[in-house]
Amino acid sequence: MALGYPPPARAVIDDAPPPNPTLVMVFAEQPPVLNWNRETQQPYGPLVDTMNRVAARAGLTLVWQEPWTRRRLLNDLDSGRQPLCTLNWALTPDRARRFKFTDPLGPAPDWVLLVRASDPRIGTNPTLADLLTRPDLVFGFSDGSWADERYVQPGRPHQPGADQPGAGQPGAAPTPDAPNRERVRGGQSTLVAMVAKGRIDFALINRLALDRMLAERHISPADLRIIPTPDAGPSQPGRVMCTQSTASALIDRLNQAIAEEARVPMAGD
Repeated sequence: MALGYPPPARAVIDDAPPPNPTLVMVFAEQPPVLNWNRETQQPYGPLVDTMNRVAARAGLTLVWQEPWTRRRLLNDLDSGRQPLCTLNWALTPDRARRFKFTDPLGPAPDWVLLVRASDPRIGTNPTLADLLTRPDLVFGFSDGSWADERYVQPGRPHQPGADQPGAGQPGAAPTPDAPNRERVRGGQSTLVAMVAKGRIDFALINRLALDRMLAERHISPADLRIIPTPDAGPSQPGRVMCTQSTASALIDRLNQAIAEEARVPMAGD
């Protein structure tokens, strides 16, 4: 359900992985479930705990890179030059053609519209389609997210390296976003805070993680309102997403570990 840049990782996973292969993990921060501690130079959060347990069951050693932007992350994984994996990405038709995925790490998300409770411009039960057409209401979304792909730049062909040097050359840059769209480098927690502060007017949020994000941001639930939006987002739960050069045998090991982990009761969160 993040971001200059550290040198690219050089670890390699062969098709016949050794008993304890190294798996390089790259990610965009998704507070409060996936965070980076700048003092310890290590990630933390419930998603990290889950991934560490899965890796231990699979006999893998994880090497976590510093956070990347979502756009850079997608571009580097798409190039597929070396085995890299990232955490908590939905399986979409476009991504299925470009990356390797594990089985789901957890339950499917429940997408809802998040708005300010005090906003008089938003009716009792508006639809997402109605809000998206309103020039006076700003839709916030994470750069490179499924919401970007579906509602902001739909149908745009994927352009590896679009945010790299030279991307401003003719034909390389994406179509500018509409004025009522706000592209954000942060994750869902950032979007929640921006709705609460009035910097954006609505966003699509996973309801299952909302209480945790409100607590992390010290936002009163009474300040916000959720509106059910069936089928607004991917029904796929988060998975580990890897480059095509990642060994299939390693994906199999992760899947076996995920299946074993699912049999163990999770700590309440």
